[in-house]
Amino acid sequence: MYLIFVIPFVCGLMAFASKITKKIVPLFCYDSPEVRVLKSEIAVLRADLSKISMREDYIKYVKCERAVVAMETKLNEAKGRDNVRRVMYEYGIHYGWIAVLALVLMVISFSYRYASIIVFGDNFNFDPFGRLINFPTKVPNSISVVFWIVVNNFVARTVAGYVK
Repeated sequence: MYLIFVIPFVCGLMAFASKITKKIVPLFCYDSPEVRVLKSEIAVLRADLSKISMREDYIKYVKCERAVVAMETKLNEAKGRDNVRRVMYEYGIHYGWIAVLALVLMVISFSYRYASIIVFGDNFNFDPFGRLINFPTKVPNSISVVFWIVVNNFVARTVAGYVK
């Protein structure tokens, strides 16, 4: 009986894996010490640059501006290295999460392949789709675990497609 609730939960987690990953990745990936140092140095140089008058001390202003541009170039290179690490974490967590949940669904479907989620009374008739709905259990007027997984996966992905 618990499978009627476990399967939709797992399918929902699987469908919303990308949205969950986007919330989790910033907890693991933050700016490297090099990027933080470069940002602070650029902030100091920009403060110094704002204090210098371009008319009165043009040479000092240009030197400071060139230093800011050089630091920003180093910062962009460091951010590029950080982005590679961030993408690695993002894809690793996302596809690892999906693989684990898919494995859970496979184990459930193999372990309970001959079990029924719900068995309806004789007053329900699912013809002509009854064999598809209860495959492979062969219990009339029932919904199998395999069919329940397929339906919940479809519904969860559809709902996830509408959620921003």
